[in-house]
Amino acid sequence: MSTNPQGGIVVFRDTGRRRTLSRKRKVGGVLAFVLAALIGVGAYAFTASNTVPEQHAGAGFGKVSGYVVAKNVSYTFDPTGTKMTNVVFMLNSPAHDVKVALTEAETPTAAGEWDDCGASTEASPTEFEVKCEFAGGIEDKKGDHLSVAAVSEGEVKVDGP
Repeated sequence: MSTNPQGGIVVFRDTGRRRTLSRKRKVGGVLAFVLAALIGVGAYAFTASNTVPEQHAGAGFGKVSGYVVAKNVSYTFDPTGTKMTNVVFMLNSPAHDVKVALTEAETPTAAGEWDDCGASTEASPTEFEVKCEFAGGIEDKKGDHLSVAAVSEGEVKVDGP
């Protein structure tokens, strides 16, 4: 209510409407605030649940030196004397895995030319014996070059056809 300068009272007839609009604004504001809070909490919960496992990265180096076929390379032949069936030799260091290829060419050209020998065995503190059998034997005239691949850890892998 208010007083009219001309005398009399002026009555606001739409006070109920103003209260309704005001109440709707308040409720809308509260709902917007609650919605923003829920979105914020949801986003925090989502990011808080992400985990990344501990990782390691780095670079390093190690000396790679070759093996020396020390001595005593000996071959065994089949009863006809035309095929070599195995080879025995000594390495200067222990080997976890050894493969050999006995080929006509100076270097093996296919992965199938390599035979797995397994690990060396200690013959003395400075010599480690390797015994290797050739699958199917190697013809004497084709066994001109002995190639040896050895590793102190892991496995010898030969790529190629």
